Amino acid sequence: MKNPYDVIRAKEQQMIKIRKEVEVLRMAARLLSPEDPGAANSDGQSKLSRVVEMP
Repeated sequence: MKNPYDVIRAKEQQMIKIRKEVEVLRMAARLLSPEDPGAANSDGQSKLSRVVEMP
């Protein structure tokens, strides 16, 4: 049986890695976006956030 603390530690490390990956994707989206990244669409949602949001 796995030690619960080891499982938690591994999951926390995965979360840190994913957060870094998401931040890199946000930076790439800003660089690649031809439009103003702060511009909002008709729903009031930022176009950039709509691109990088994960379900």
